[in-house]
Amino acid sequence: MSTQTIFGILFLLGGIFQSITAYLIYQGHEHYIMRLTNRKIGIVIYIIFALLLFLLAYINLFGRGHQPG
Repeated sequence: MSTQTIFGILFLLGGIFQSITAYLIYQGHEHYIMRLTNRKIGIVIYIIFALLLFLLAYINLFGRGHQPG
């Protein structure tokens, strides 16, 4: 397994957890981001982080130059 695949899997897991965190904030759970900003902006911040991580996962798993095996 190449390091590029490992990074892709880690970024994918990070994106999933960021999405879960955004959903929990939406449901009303307290989070440390709530000390800095309100709920809507916190949700947007976590969604942006999740999308960035999903993009990095896509690039590492399916991008050009990936050598399977």
